[in-house]
Amino acid sequence: MKKQFLLPILITLMSYNLFPQVVTGVSESKFVNITSEPLQPPFIEIEKESLRFTDINDNNIIDANETSYLHFTVRNTGQGPGLNLRVMLQETGNKSGLEYDKETSLGSLPSGESLDVKLPISADMSLLDGLVTFNIRIEETNGFGTDPIPMQVQTKKFASPLIKVVDYSITSKSGTTIQKKVTFGLQALVQNIGQGMAEDVTVNVIFPENIYCLSNNQTVYINNLLAGQQQVIEYSLVTTINYSSTEIPITFEMNEKLGEYAENYSLTLAMNQAVSNEKIVVQGKEEEDKIIVFGSLTSIVDKDIPINRSKNPNRIALIIGNEDYSENLNPEVNVPYAISDASIFKEYAVKTLGVEEKNTFLCLNATAGKMQAEIERIALLAQMIDNAELIFYYAGHGFPDESTNIPYLIPVDVTAANLGSAIRLSDVYERFANTGAKRITVFLDACFSGGGRNQGLLAARSIAIKPKDERVSGNMVVYAASTGEQSALPYEEEKHGMFTYFLLKKLQETKGDITYSDLAEYLKQNVCVESLRVNRREQDPIITASPSVTEIWKDWSFK
Repeated sequence: MKKQFLLPILITLMSYNLFPQVVTGVSESKFVNITSEPLQPPFIEIEKESLRFTDINDNNIIDANETSYLHFTVRNTGQGPGLNLRVMLQETGNKSGLEYDKETSLGSLPSGESLDVKLPISADMSLLDGLVTFNIRIEETNGFGTDPIPMQVQTKKFASPLIKVVDYSITSKSGTTIQKKVTFGLQALVQNIGQGMAEDVTVNVIFPENIYCLSNNQTVYINNLLAGQQQVIEYSLVTTINYSSTEIPITFEMNEKLGEYAENYSLTLAMNQAVSNEKIVVQGKEEEDKIIVFGSLTSIVDKDIPINRSKNPNRIALIIGNEDYSENLNPEVNVPYAISDASIFKEYAVKTLGVEEKNTFLCLNATAGKMQAEIERIALLAQMIDNAELIFYYAGHGFPDESTNIPYLIPVDVTAANLGSAIRLSDVYERFANTGAKRITVFLDACFSGGGRNQGLLAARSIAIKPKDERVSGNMVVYAASTGEQSALPYEEEKHGMFTYFLLKKLQETKGDITYSDLAEYLKQNVCVESLRVNRREQDPIITASPSVTEIWKDWSFK
């Protein structure tokens, strides 16, 4: 009787050992189902090739005050499901300043399936430079997890950004001046000149009453700016007839995510201020060594123009910039930056060289009729003014007659094939010399070999003509951009003609207090060197003085 009672118990115990209890399911409330069914084990693994690190500024470093991510794929290639999977994350090394979840639930993973995992790692301002190793492993309810896999990442302490408006430019289609009711453009160059990334950058611009922003972008959101990165913001503005002030104050309110690393910027424009028709686009990039180079929309000679409060009522200036030859020639033979050259030289003439505004005449993209009329007008003025000092500046195309080699200044409505309406250079010299002016100064940023800043008028023929040397007379000194066989080239980086850039730069450095001989030596030394460096072509300025001033011109000064 006793043996019969023990036999069923023994069979039950044997069955229990053959089919051990296993977890077959986990509910959302974490209650588990335990059965004695045969186990079908999963095979859980982290795909090593899927392990990667990402961050906002894409430098593969955990930066202070940045959120970055660990990515990997978990795959189950076993017979049964992986139950209640959990990512266990543990760090060694640089622990201070990091925040993350040490355990992340993934739920169950059926056999034959995979799961992409993305774990955020947040760093605060206390993070230090160093290395941190994250050990990543997966736990599974029945013990079918993974071994730890290490991932090492560099950490970097906080580097502050600094958001500023580093430059601005005023443009208009007419390329003349700021006038009421005439739309003009304002370009602001925003740059992060700090060492750290700036997040959530905003620029809010404030205009005075009766100034309308037609582009409707008074507030601009830039998102993120890396160290050294730049962005141009373009505004379209117009002044109503009711705007009574002679100045236009504009304020840029700058902000970024932390609220501490942005500087406001104010500028003041003047009504009737000369503007350019050149719109400039700047592509910013982060320097690998984090050396920040200030961006610019304009040349350094376009800003901080020295102001000479003393005016010379006897001094007059005619300034011509011919850039757009496309209507009668070809856009490819335009003269890059000639309008900017002439416009900025006009600013120097008035502010630095002491020419009164009423005695300064600026002509942009001048036709033959306009050039003839303006040359005659300034000559008549010089005749009527006692002890007159005449300044003539020209940027544009020059061209020699192919049969006589006589050089001409080329208006924008004249072609090289028909020089009948072009301006003979010798006629200009002669007309100015006959005025009896006390002093005549000529600046020519043009060449007369048939070449030019772009491809030149003779580029298609790949030849050059040596122009005839024109005799100068009267009390005249001529500063020419190049020899007769050479081209007058651009300085692309500074957005000016090479000759004009160094002319303006020396006037800026000396505030106009320089002798003619010192200016001549400076131009000869710097234009030829920089032209070889950046254009890989020779350009040697030539200075010619008339016989009547041979002994005295070198001591002349613009002051």
